[in-house]
Amino acid sequence: METFTHYILPPLIGAVIGYFTNYIAVKMLFFPHEEKRIFGIRIPFTPGAIPKGKARLAKAAGRIVKNDLFTMEDISGKLLTEEVEMPLIDKVMSILDQPIRETGSVLAGSPEKYDRLEANFITLLERKITDAVHRMDIPSVVRDEGARMIREQAAKSGIVSMLVTDNLIDMVMKSVSEKMEEFIDAKAPGMINEITESRIHDLGDRTPLYVLEQAGYDPEHVRSKIIAAYRESVVNAVNSALRRIDVAEVVENKINSMSVAELERGVLQVMNEELRMIVNLGALIGLVIGSVNIFI
Repeated sequence: METFTHYILPPLIGAVIGYFTNYIAVKMLFFPHEEKRIFGIRIPFTPGAIPKGKARLAKAAGRIVKNDLFTMEDISGKLLTEEVEMPLIDKVMSILDQPIRETGSVLAGSPEKYDRLEANFITLLERKITDAVHRMDIPSVVRDEGARMIREQAAKSGIVSMLVTDNLIDMVMKSVSEKMEEFIDAKAPGMINEITESRIHDLGDRTPLYVLEQAGYDPEHVRSKIIAAYRESVVNAVNSALRRIDVAEVVENKINSMSVAELERGVLQVMNEELRMIVNLGALIGLVIGSVNIFI
């Protein structure tokens, strides 16, 4: 009995005291959730440390997230890594290497819708080209230039110049001009439609990469331009988003809107093992101090 009292009981008491001291200290981080009063006087250490400093914690967390954890460089860096960037670029290149008709059908919703869009585009293009031809006033150009050329040729020969008078030239070229205008009005829309429809249909069977190659841009050049455009877009988008969104305020408001119970659950989910280790460490320290007292 004396052995138990002298050698075993002090370390056990030290361990129990250390354990419960740290246990109470950890619990007091959250409890009580609200301020307690007796006869109107606030009881010390109420509410718990975290409920009492919740507003300061929210502001500090918001500031840390904004300044250290959620910076433009960090977000852009994540989006510009090879693991994120390359699959996106490869996907864009694969789309550019598919026939325009297939990609257009997907974007339009169905091949039928794409055909309707194509037909509307052909009609619009035909109208624009026809209007441009009319604005060029080709019959008048032919009449005036033809008359000028005939007069120049006639002036080189005296006999011809006597037979081919200005009135005759004007009359002939006027007739030619009128016939040409009638031909354009009657035939041009159909001819333009046939050529336009053929070219647009042929273009639909080509790929965007083929079209770009015909314009002098090889696939590697196109790929480099897409990469550059993607990187610039990411930086600009992230920068714009961070200017519009006050991350610190969002985090602060989110924490302030949480109840103490929710905040406690969140902290415990992250630090439950560490807090338990602190409690157990208190027991170990108490055990050591109790054991040392045996020999003092």
